[in-house]
Formats: sequence, structure tokens, C-alpha cells
Amino acid sequence: MKAQVRNINSRVNPEEQVHISYSQLSTYLLCPMKYAHSYVYGTAWEQKPVALIFGQAIHRAVEQYYLYRKDTDDTIPIGHLIDFFRQSLDHGFKDNEVPISFKKGETANHLQSQGTELLKLFHAEVIPQQIIEVEKSFSVPIPDLTGMYKELPVRLVGRLDLIEADTDGTYMIVELKTAAQRYNALRIETDLQSTVYSYAMSQMNHATSENSCLIRYDVLLKTKEPAFEHYFVTRSERDHNRLIELLNQVLAAIEHRIFYRQTGWACADCQFRKICLG
Repeated sequence: MKAQVRNINSRVNPEEQVHISYSQLSTYLLCPMKYAHSYVYGTAWEQKPVALIFGQAIHRAVEQYYLYRKDTDDTIPIGHLIDFFRQSLDHGFKDNEVPISFKKGETANHLQSQGTELLKLFHAEVIPQQIIEVEKSFSVPIPDLTGMYKELPVRLVGRLDLIEADTDGTYMIVELKTAAQRYNALRIETDLQSTVYSYAMSQMNHATSENSCLIRYDVLLKTKEPAFEHYFVTRSERDHNRLIELLNQVLAAIEHRIFYRQTGWACADCQFRKICLG
């Protein structure tokens, strides 16, 4: 079924609204205390994971690829793409007021080489369709399940990496990821970000099928032999309803300031490890 094309170029400014994003939601689900330090207490970071700097540099380079493609209907030279990545990576290393945390065996030079190889692979293998939007902001309502109001006074907001359309005019959300290992079926089945994006698109009347939207993850694998893989995800109205229920529960918990420590694997790279664990 073709997408409904209405107001795809409308602009919103999520920062001007009371809002929750996928990042905020996933942070609370990972560790409510980390959410509190990040979004309530305003706690200063103790460290910055190098993976965050690396991922941002890759993301910005790929964003340039698509913007160039959208503006010129041509492909940006690979040398320009790599130069942009290296500049972004260098800026990320220099523009920090807190120490950068590296994992064992990681160095700035290693990450620069790794990113260069991944972008060469991306540039050689990516097959872009019609580019509708690059870095598309959204802000959509969250139904109030208590029945007191039609909608919660909080919006669900975010930014989509890319929206493409095929020859039939069907929309697809494309999200670039870097990962250390391949995605498995369980990860795809339970992935919350794709549910958020599908729900948002349905609320903006851009569903590719009834009340749903197709999402594609383009994953650059940081394996010994780099790879570029694609994973397709769909979500149903039932998934959207579960998301709405989850958002209502999490927002209620935040309102009641339910912030507890969820200790585990995520503590190793947490920006608030020392102050949280004492």
C-alpha cells in the first residue's frame, strides 16, 4: 500500500515542548538512576565513551552522503566522505571537558582506520532510493490511558536518520547503526526504537501499510572482516498499543520520582559510575 503523503516536510521544534524521546525512554528502562542523573539532576559526566564519539562521526559522515545525494542526485566522492569523518572524529576527541574512556585495544588511530574502512564499504554497497527527508524531526501525541485526558501533556519526539521512498512511493525509515556483532531475530523482534519510529510515522499519517511503517536498519559491522548488513522490521498496531502503555507507565514513574539503581553490565561505561556507586 502506498504511503499517505501529507505534511512530510512539516517542521517541529521538540526542545520547545515537554517531551520524552526514545533515548530517554531506553535510558530509564536500562537504569532509572542513570535517567535521573542525565535528565533530572543535571549531573556532570565523569567520562565519555569513545564509542559515542566514533558513532557520531560515522553518523555525520553518512548524513553528508545523503544530503549530497538529495541536493545533487549524485554520489559524494569517497575521499570527501572520509575527510568529513576524520574531521568529525578529531573534533570529538578535542572538544571534551571530561576524559574519554577507551576499551582495551582501542586507540584514536585504530578508530580512524576502522571508520575509514567502514565508510568505504558503505560507499561501495549502499543503494539509495528516492530520498524524502534527511534528519526528519517528529513530535507526536501520547494517549492518556488513565482516561483523565485525551492525550498526555508530554509529546513523543525524535529525529529520523532518513526517509526513503521506492518506485511505488512507499515510505521506509532507514536507520544507520554501527555494531560489534550481527543482529539476531530476538533483537529485531524486541527492538523498541523501531516501534517508536513506526508509531510516530503512523501518527503523522505516513504509514506504509495500515497503521504501520517499514523500518530498515543499515548496520556497519565492526567485525574482524567488516560487513554492511540490512535488517527489515515491521510493527503492528498491537506493538504501538504496547508502546503507549509502556510510555504511560514510565512517565508516571518519572513523575513520582521513582529512580533506583539497576546495576549490571551497563555500569562499566556509565558516565555517572563513581557518583552513583559511591
